[in-house]
Amino acid sequence: MSLTTLSTHLYAPRTDLWDWQLRATCRQVETDLFFPQEGETHHGRRGRERAAKRICRTCPVLAQCRTHALSVGEPFGIWGGTTEDPDG
Repeated sequence: MSLTTLSTHLYAPRTDLWDWQLRATCRQVETDLFFPQEGETHHGRRGRERAAKRICRTCPVLAQCRTHALSVGEPFGIWGGTTEDPDG
């Protein structure tokens, strides 16, 4: 029988992985602008997406946001000025 030792060492949180979100321009805007709404028409969706992308273009962390979305495969919403639809 072997004795297993459990480590009680906890790693410090890696806030550097998420700090960019604190500087995001979208933090000042309602999140509904960045995500599909139930019952939204095609025309309404396109308008909402254009408005969200205008905000993204002014964002100082656009690149970090886009990298995050692509690396984790965000399935919904506008992230880094892009949509989940490759043609959108």
